[in-house]
Amino acid sequence: MNNKQAPKHGGDIVAASHQYGIAPDRWLDLSTGINPDSYPIPEIPQRYFHDLPSCHDQTLVKAARAYYQVENLLTAAGSQAFIEALPTLREPCRVAIPDIGYQEHRWHWQQCGHQVELYSGFDLESLDKKIRQHEVDCAVVINPNNPTTEQATVEQLEQWRSLLNARNGWLIIDEAFIDTQTDQSFSLYSARPGVIVLRSMGKFFGLAGIRMGFALADKALLATLSSRLMLWSVSGVSQFVAAQALLDTVWQQQARQHLVANSEWLVSTLRIFFPVQIILKNDFFVSVILEKTLADTIANHFAQSGVLIRQWPLPCGEKTLLRFGLLSGSEPRQRCLKLLRTIDAQCGLPV
Repeated sequence: MNNKQAPKHGGDIVAASHQYGIAPDRWLDLSTGINPDSYPIPEIPQRYFHDLPSCHDQTLVKAARAYYQVENLLTAAGSQAFIEALPTLREPCRVAIPDIGYQEHRWHWQQCGHQVELYSGFDLESLDKKIRQHEVDCAVVINPNNPTTEQATVEQLEQWRSLLNARNGWLIIDEAFIDTQTDQSFSLYSARPGVIVLRSMGKFFGLAGIRMGFALADKALLATLSSRLMLWSVSGVSQFVAAQALLDTVWQQQARQHLVANSEWLVSTLRIFFPVQIILKNDFFVSVILEKTLADTIANHFAQSGVLIRQWPLPCGEKTLLRFGLLSGSEPRQRCLKLLRTIDAQCGLPV
């Protein structure tokens, strides 16, 4: 078992509040990729608070099948539950995982005694080579990747699935950030052998707090995976809210438009202050690659003013990726602009 420190995550406003002495309700959290305009919670019938949750709620199942366009799926308390369970289903093997990405994948495969083979989160060719040269038995692809925005095509994913499945291996595709690009999702092909697609309602729907995720795979694999999940892990309240959100196609279309518009505003704004730096765009966040010292200065300056952004040290050690979550509305945008102008005036951002 690997005893390295567990991964850290964005969104920890309580820790930031203690560190900087700013009350939690005064923070603007840009450290996650969660939609700032979350799905509006409907009135919830009292019975969902009183009754034990159903393990097979048909309203939720039908809504999820329609949204993901699949027949086979499994629900859990967020895709995190599947990330933790999947490594327990195999004997120790070699698994390819991006060096930069959601680190819970790497952590749990290591904790279960598997040999993790890192590939570049900026270059999927390195993964392709590992699979074709039989260097790994399984592979995790975060598609699109957080925070590098690197993305594989459906055709690439199918090639990797086929190659791995021929050796009884798995391709695990984490699609937490795919909902604005449904034509790029592998969900339609998730019933094929050797693939597990993970979906979450935390990012696109902005409902990270209800802890709702889905695994899409063939029936046999889902049955085995189900045996590793806790009974009643998803509350009735969460199931009710999730079903309403999955069925609300009008809100979904509007949300996609708003996310794209908010992302475009953030990119255009950051290009003003970082005209020659590498800017990586996603519909849920925007990343900027900077010299480590400057990135530390900017992150600290923002935090001292109650705005939390995410830092990702890069393998070279000299540069850091700053990830900015999206801003919605005039007040948050003006607050961010003011901070960028202030730090530019104080130390001069590179041009």
